[in-house]
Amino acid sequence: MQSATSRPMERVADVFVLREMFLDAEAEQFEANRRAARQCEHLADVLEFVRVHPALYVNADFVPRRADREMAPLGGDAALAERCAVLEASSRLRLTEGEVRSSAAIAAQARDELPRVWQAARDGLISIPHVKAVVAQLPAFAECPAEVAAFDELLREVAVSATVAATRRQARVVADRLTARTRTQRHADAFARRTVYVEDVADGMSWVYGLVATERAHAIDRELTLTAKHLPVVERDGRTTEQIRADLFADLLAGGEATTVKAKVLVTVPLDRLSPVARSSVRGAGARPGVVGLDLNSECMIPGVGPIDDATARQLLLDAGAFTRVITDPVTGVILDMDRRARIATRAQREWLALVHGTCARDGCERLALDADIDHHCPYHGPGRGETDIGNLDPLCDPDHALKDTTMLRHHRRNDGTVEVEFPSGHRTRHPFAGLTERVRAILDNLPDPADTPPF
Repeated sequence: MQSATSRPMERVADVFVLREMFLDAEAEQFEANRRAARQCEHLADVLEFVRVHPALYVNADFVPRRADREMAPLGGDAALAERCAVLEASSRLRLTEGEVRSSAAIAAQARDELPRVWQAARDGLISIPHVKAVVAQLPAFAECPAEVAAFDELLREVAVSATVAATRRQARVVADRLTARTRTQRHADAFARRTVYVEDVADGMSWVYGLVATERAHAIDRELTLTAKHLPVVERDGRTTEQIRADLFADLLAGGEATTVKAKVLVTVPLDRLSPVARSSVRGAGARPGVVGLDLNSECMIPGVGPIDDATARQLLLDAGAFTRVITDPVTGVILDMDRRARIATRAQREWLALVHGTCARDGCERLALDADIDHHCPYHGPGRGETDIGNLDPLCDPDHALKDTTMLRHHRRNDGTVEVEFPSGHRTRHPFAGLTERVRAILDNLPDPADTPPF
């Protein structure tokens, strides 16, 4: 049994250990903040350097056709070189292009206009999200730039002792007082940032976020609630009010009667869902031998997004009323390379490429192939004149397509149909799933099959 004097001593020792553990965590946070700030600065320096020296990326001898000029980014050679540098940084650091641009912009703007706040970040006292929260208020000082120095000094003191959320809130309050902005003016600034984006989560579900005016948001919320509340019992199908609201919301955005927007979604359904013996009759490689692409025989899926469950695919087919079978040559005999004399790919070719690739063929690009340009690997124009058939076509998103012939970047197609980009620095992109697909399939092949589902 421990004595009364030993227990307080153990408590003191435990407190000392706990304090040291917290100090270690704080030291790591300070160092992480310093590293993040240095990386942002390096990215800003890279983009500034290539804007001054665009010849590092831009092919000055290339004379683009009219179509290429229309696809090229606005801003001339400097903007084109910056786009190439962002792409290379994205590949090297395994960040999105948006993250690269955002990090560089934060560093460039903060060190020019908010030197005290940025120095705190370089010292590790605050994080990059703190800096972003402060930088976000700089547009408010467009008409009174002389007040930025006071704003910088005040927010430096706030940020070093507050959370990101508290810093963001105080930055807005201080900016409003220094610039004498009214609530109406603040709303006008916020309204200009309205947007919609999608975040994919697990099990075939996604969040749809929309930043809209408050009155419209509540009007939408009210309409969904009232519609769900007054829906006849026979139409509720056992759904809760929240489930009905979600279904109504999806129906409105996806092309229901209440909206004029029509969204096209390609859905693949393996043949074994239609007939138990049909799976062996379809070649997984499709119309281009050697291309890995999507395994159209594995499960129902939305190309470029991912798998969906059978019930969802079944309902999509029922709702469509009519559909086109896109399993072409192996089953139906439809010829995809039907018009080799035309430069424009056929609709069947576009849909096949969207199914095989899912996303832009360039390594790491997540833009949907369904919305991409169709690029001729061997150019259609010129002495080589590549044909408009599946074997010579790749889906490249607008930004990547614009860089293919107008810059010093070199696009190399692999045997599996993916596109590698080689930069003037010698860096080459890598396929994010190189060899992974085969390993995953090998593991799955050794697992027991799930219970059979009813056919369509």
